[in-house]
Amino acid sequence: MNIRNPLLSDIKMNYPVAFEAGIIAGLVLEKYMGVEIEEGEIGYIALHIGAAMERKKVHSGPKRCMVVCASGAGSAQLIFYKLKSQFGNRLEVVGTTEYYKLNQISFANIDFIVSTIPIAEKLPVPVVQVKTILGEGDLERIEGHVMEQHSSIADYLKKDLFYFQKSLSTREEVLSFLTKELQDKSLVEEDYLGQLIERENIAPTSFWNLVALPHPVTTQTDETFLTVCTLQRPINWGEKRVQLIFLLNVEKGDTQDLQALYQALRYIVDNISVVQRILKCRNYEDFLKVLKN
Repeated sequence: MNIRNPLLSDIKMNYPVAFEAGIIAGLVLEKYMGVEIEEGEIGYIALHIGAAMERKKVHSGPKRCMVVCASGAGSAQLIFYKLKSQFGNRLEVVGTTEYYKLNQISFANIDFIVSTIPIAEKLPVPVVQVKTILGEGDLERIEGHVMEQHSSIADYLKKDLFYFQKSLSTREEVLSFLTKELQDKSLVEEDYLGQLIERENIAPTSFWNLVALPHPVTTQTDETFLTVCTLQRPINWGEKRVQLIFLLNVEKGDTQDLQALYQALRYIVDNISVVQRILKCRNYEDFLKVLKN
């Protein structure tokens, strides 16, 4: 039975990692069962994978941090209770300590340090330096560690992989153009275009708001990076119109959690005003200004 999946668009947008895993699972099922797995079925597979990922997050427990101050139990306690109030059961503050006692601390069960002073020596966990009176910027940086978002979209951008206002008229032209650019820079192999087309044939990578996020069906490159392309006019990409393309390549064998990158891309896809500002960009510097804003 060919059953329509009414949740497909939401699954692709909210659980992109699970959906890509569902595609790989679909390819395996096709190989062993000799049955074509439709995009709607891939979405249902992705639901099970996404549920497993959420269960794993629940079982892993909250993040754990230690508060470090130069001296003064009062200021340390102020930060301690502010963190408890702000993050609740998402963050366990295991305690406070003075700087000179830092070498007595075991980092085995600590995920990061919150410190009111600079710490010059290298520690086995990240250090978030904050003001004694925690401000919004301090809380946002701590939030990044609580949510495991240690990277941003800017970490995956290369100035020479931006292409603005291109006069390309079909999806195939876009993918061929970007493939040639990456091949000329020795970033991808000869069969790269075939990998992109295979992925599109399984399920188009176009979303709403004129954005497409193409990528090869399996990892192909020695590093993770984004290639950005804007078009002079929207083109047909599956059943949707596209004018902004983010071509994503993930490092072979990479086990890093790219959820922060996917969330940044999702924010752009969801926000038509951001998309429109990117479409007006003429160079890399213009794009960075939009990103910072």
